[in-house]
Amino acid sequence: MDMKEWKIFYDKIMDDFKFNKDMDVESAIILDKILEYGDNKADINKINEIIHGNDVIIFGAGPSIKKHIDLIKKEKLLDYPIIVADGACKAFLEEGIIPDIIVSDLDGHLDALLECNKKGSIVVVHAHGDNIKKIIAITPKLKNVVGSCQIPQYKERGLKNVINFGGFTDGDRCCFLAHYFNAKKLILGGMDFGRYITNYSRPEIEEEVAEGDEIKIKKLEYAKQLINYLSKKIEIEYLK
Repeated sequence: MDMKEWKIFYDKIMDDFKFNKDMDVESAIILDKILEYGDNKADINKINEIIHGNDVIIFGAGPSIKKHIDLIKKEKLLDYPIIVADGACKAFLEEGIIPDIIVSDLDGHLDALLECNKKGSIVVVHAHGDNIKKIIAITPKLKNVVGSCQIPQYKERGLKNVINFGGFTDGDRCCFLAHYFNAKKLILGGMDFGRYITNYSRPEIEEEVAEGDEIKIKKLEYAKQLINYLSKKIEIEYLK
């Protein structure tokens, strides 16, 4: 994504949520150093091999997730590259499906994330101001990690192991990641953008589906806006 265009989105989002930009920078730097000095960094070319020129299945963790997993099984789409947002990996794991790539800011079902990673999923770990402790604690436990951030000036900061692919929530970041690596088409499942969320998205809720809080709903509204923006650059189809 063009960083000048992304900065417009980023500044609006940060102002709207009153997030701390300096903490975003600190988080990105910490993740970059962990990957620089660790031994668990994925070869970025592997992601390119998975995505480039292909139709790609992308899943969020909305209420339609299980219905759409059943659909891609029925339609025999499991041979397509599969990218999922964070906690959606738990729903796939329950169905015996290991996603190719998981995009995560580490606030989902960590046991499922670690299990999928152990079985072959590349994890795109995202750095933002609120997850520094989780980055420090969890990233070294993962293998085949790619770092991502949301600061527009990541190149100017000299970050070597963290890339801004574009996107704000794990779900729309999956889409921007696929576009960055020149996917042919995006096929989206489990993305509802409504008032209801699942336990896959928020492990702390007891019900399978519950009404989201206002912050979560606002985040989903931005996710929808960003995917609509991306739809002008790449073909996007929603599973029904």
